[in-house]
Amino acid sequence: MLTNFPTKGSKGVRFVYYTDTPVKSVALAGTFNNWNGDRNYMSQMEDGAGWEIELPIAKGRHLYKLVVNGEAWIVDPLNPSISEDAQNNSAITVTEDGEVLIRTNEISKDQPGYMYENFTALSSPEWLRKSVIYELHLRAFGETGFQGLADKIGYFKELGINALWLMPFHEVGHERRIGKYGDPYAVKDFYSIDPQFGTKEDLLLFMRKAHENGIKVVLDWVLNRASVDHILTDSHPDYFTHNEQGELYYDVPNREYFAGLEFSNRDMRKYVIEAMKYWITAFDFDGIRLDDSDITPYDFLTEIKQALQEVKADLILISQSYDEYHHLESCDLTYNGNPRILIRQMIDGTITQADFITNYNSYKYSFPKNALRMNWLEDKEQSRICDYLGAEHAGPAASILLTLEGVPLIMMGQEFNENTMETWTSLFDEYKLNWDSFDKSMFEHYKYLTHLRTNEPAFWAGELAFVRNSENRVLSYIRQHEGVKFLIIVNLSGELVNVQFDQETLADEFIKDKSNLLYRTGRDGIHAEQAGSTLSVNRYETIIFQISEGMKEEDL
Repeated sequence: MLTNFPTKGSKGVRFVYYTDTPVKSVALAGTFNNWNGDRNYMSQMEDGAGWEIELPIAKGRHLYKLVVNGEAWIVDPLNPSISEDAQNNSAITVTEDGEVLIRTNEISKDQPGYMYENFTALSSPEWLRKSVIYELHLRAFGETGFQGLADKIGYFKELGINALWLMPFHEVGHERRIGKYGDPYAVKDFYSIDPQFGTKEDLLLFMRKAHENGIKVVLDWVLNRASVDHILTDSHPDYFTHNEQGELYYDVPNREYFAGLEFSNRDMRKYVIEAMKYWITAFDFDGIRLDDSDITPYDFLTEIKQALQEVKADLILISQSYDEYHHLESCDLTYNGNPRILIRQMIDGTITQADFITNYNSYKYSFPKNALRMNWLEDKEQSRICDYLGAEHAGPAASILLTLEGVPLIMMGQEFNENTMETWTSLFDEYKLNWDSFDKSMFEHYKYLTHLRTNEPAFWAGELAFVRNSENRVLSYIRQHEGVKFLIIVNLSGELVNVQFDQETLADEFIKDKSNLLYRTGRDGIHAEQAGSTLSVNRYETIIFQISEGMKEEDL
């Protein structure tokens, strides 16, 4: 059996590839070379049995694929670790000593990984841990920019949202622009506001109203690049990357309208950090989301964190990466798309309830202790969850998203099954959310779960313990904190099932008394049908029980 997954070599990380089919070329493309599949070619082994290459790779998590014959982009057949970005990439983590970590499902609480055993994540403010983050783009979400968004504060309050992430609202470059408005991440001036969204005064008014209503606001920052006609490309060309012909370029394929930032230039780094400080000091932003931080030098992320915390102590950084090391010195949150992946696999029957639990724990115990992950069902590069799973599964998926550990992310419109947004490329042209598709029952479901999460410390400061049950497509787990316990049961199958719990006494503790039933979907009545420690759960249903130790019976 071949087990030559990526390992530490004398010159870096050694990758090998074996195939029974003759091939002409094999290359590596990943975060370590900006996803270019035409440069790091493998050499054929002397015995002709396979292909190999050693590359110097920096500390941290790296995603990659093999590019076979210049066309087929495939995962590494010898690497069992697949990324949680929902893009089916192979993943490795390179330690500070150059060792290669491969996440496997053998990692668990009893057998934690290297990062969990040796590191603890930096401490994050309480407001982040109890947040439900809502991502939106001003033009797509509503009318009249910041003024219109300020008028929507009541909507966010009703939904229970306490943190807003604003996608870029800066001026967008015109050169090589795609679509009427261009890519919102092709920023022409880091200090600017696109006039279509309003003025500085409009932004200040919105920020003040958000903060008065207990809502934090996160600024989306394009970290690695700017538009090819950025205001500094002429005056400070040394701030940007150039190709062999001396032309501005961005070293990521199919992004010709960008100019890459030259990270070796200290003045460029200082300029970017000072621009970030401007938005914090002038407008009181509470956090910054760092776009494509997985291809940003690690030391620059640390510089950003240290510099910005001097301006605002409880400012947080969200890393668009899946990198364990980002939790140590620079970022408060990393991405986690596992809920989307695992729920889909449970629905398809390719994994069982037990597999979900094993996979979940393997990630939890491969990250530093107390690492916060930003869990998502929808991402700007992915389709709507109601399209991906089917509308009937969107509700139970939301139940899982909003009751697991970590910090949940909701993409604009996700809460009412909005049906027109595809990916962030929808924003390149005239695009508005389809509010006519408003699914009131879905909105009420999100509303209930969001308020439950933000008001109950069990969900943002408590422990999670999975409870095994008899059904492969049913998840059940307990969230608890200081004597308050919740049992969450989510049926991902299209059938009514009679769920039996492995931990019979624990299940009995919750379901023996109907007054413990807090919330359920799928039926008109609130009462749960049960017999002993067996519970009848309807198709696609969510049931939540609550027990509060020490409470009087009439308060339950």
